Amino acid sequence: MSRTQIVLVVALLLVAGLILVLVFRNPPIPFLPDDTDHFGVAGPGCLECHDPEGIYPRGQNHPIGLDCFRCHARE
Repeated sequence: MSRTQIVLVVALLLVAGLILVLVFRNPPIPFLPDDTDHFGVAGPGCLECHDPEGIYPRGQNHPIGLDCFRCHARE
């Protein structure tokens, strides 16, 4: 193998490693549970349980916003 080929292989391996790190760094966004509590819930209705004082508050790293279904969806 020539030096150029070795450099290309190493560069491709580094790019592949970077892609893997970026893909597995963040956990997937969870779907809405398929239960009676979540059946028919619409956007701002989520905050009845998931606001900071609710029974199931959003995590500290959760983005601020009211558009829950922009990220979360039914399976």
